[in-house]
Amino acid sequence: MDELMKAIVLSDDILTIQNVTRPTTAEPGHLLVKMNSSAINSGDKFFLKHPTPPGAPKSLYDIKGVSGAGMVLQIGEGVPEEYLNKNVTFYRQLKFSESVVGSWSEYAHVPFLDCAILPEGADPEDYSGSMVNIITPFAFLKQIIGEGHKGIISTAGNSATGIALLGFCISHNFPLISIGRTDEGRKELESLGAKNIIVQSDPDFSEQLTDIAQTLNATAIFDGVGGDILNKILTLIPRSSVIYSYGYIGDAVPFAFHTSTLALKNIIIRPFSNLSTETVKNPENLAKALKEITKLLHMPHFKTKTGKRFRLEEINDALTYAGGNGKKAVLYHK
Repeated sequence: MDELMKAIVLSDDILTIQNVTRPTTAEPGHLLVKMNSSAINSGDKFFLKHPTPPGAPKSLYDIKGVSGAGMVLQIGEGVPEEYLNKNVTFYRQLKFSESVVGSWSEYAHVPFLDCAILPEGADPEDYSGSMVNIITPFAFLKQIIGEGHKGIISTAGNSATGIALLGFCISHNFPLISIGRTDEGRKELESLGAKNIIVQSDPDFSEQLTDIAQTLNATAIFDGVGGDILNKILTLIPRSSVIYSYGYIGDAVPFAFHTSTLALKNIIIRPFSNLSTETVKNPENLAKALKEITKLLHMPHFKTKTGKRFRLEEINDALTYAGGNGKKAVLYHK
């Protein structure tokens, strides 16, 4: 008889707690993970209401959850031995697999190329929603360096992705301008080592951004917000800038511009997805990236901000939780 485990399953557009078949053997290239915790990211909520993109890995039994952290119980053939009995953080969308088991469950089954090994002694819960916020800015930085950019403007400096981007820019000694919303956000970024911080409400915001962006030749704009902030900075960014559109939380205010602005300043707007980068698409590059990331996970920039902890049975309450300052609901599996 198959062993069973508890999991959160989407059935007829309703989330339910079900007992499903537990994965007991790690397939080649995969890890069997005893789950510790899973932070609920904005992407989790988005894909509860929208179809999974074509080609994206789907979980067996339609178990939800793409992020999490836990202990590796087994490694499949071809997996480096260093993963065995280690805590890992993972994002299960990086490598396609037909045998993925999602993170909102007691046990997960994911390709090892979805995972980074945590520092010795680290609390897995501190990384329960980190991997998507880590791989995105890592892949972005590699891409824009390859494209010849010399500096970055981040429109969501205090977001989890914006803070992770700060960590990578510090480790790579790459110029970054972080745009924050409040003075509290400025203080947080300063405590994390940011040197170039501009707060949207500053009366001289436009002059500051124009001057610093020109000085640093910051022509790569990582936009994690959309909407009004783009309206505010479009005329301020350097000529020949590229806006990489990643987030849309500001879409309540439309992004409106004169086409002449784009033409005269030679500004390009393009979507950005970590899945379309050479870092993620190429398995060899992804393996190298995960090793590099593993060496940097001791930095505070890559931790998940835990707001409130919920049991699996409390999933509906967890989905409605709104923590301040980027704090997330975390499902725990103990």
